[in-house]
Amino acid sequence: MKNVLPLAVAALVAAISSVIVARLSIPVWTMFIGWISFVAGGMSSKTALRSYVCDLLGVALGFIGALLISGGAGALGGDFALLLGVFVIVFAALLAQHLPFANLVVCYFIGMTTFFASGLAPVASTGLLLAAGLFAGVASGLIAVTLSGFLTRGRAARDADAAATRS
Repeated sequence: MKNVLPLAVAALVAAISSVIVARLSIPVWTMFIGWISFVAGGMSSKTALRSYVCDLLGVALGFIGALLISGGAGALGGDFALLLGVFVIVFAALLAQHLPFANLVVCYFIGMTTFFASGLAPVASTGLLLAAGLFAGVASGLIAVTLSGFLTRGRAARDADAAATRS
């Protein structure tokens, strides 16, 4: 039970973050999607920015897919437009694994899913709203991990000192 405090701190960071994003009129669920991305991307300060960039690229791919699907539906038929749109964005996301910095494919899918789950139109205001929510999640995940790490390392140092004193 000695590891409960870092978990409580992470939960507190999530709770505070949810109130902040709600007050900013950002859907709280987008913040949690950002947390998922942070965890899936490696859960560290070294991977947080990469996770976020890949999320944003995934949102952009979602925009492209939506435009291909809606734009092609009349000319190609709904099923073929869907087939083409999904093929293009999934192929692009899978190719991203070969990019040196933005290669977290799972985060591309997280970004695409965030866009499609929002049900919003592929317009600039949608991009800003989703980017803000994803950023809040990645940032609060990073804050939670950092604070929890300080607590864990501090406790480990105190435990080591206590053990040395007893010896």
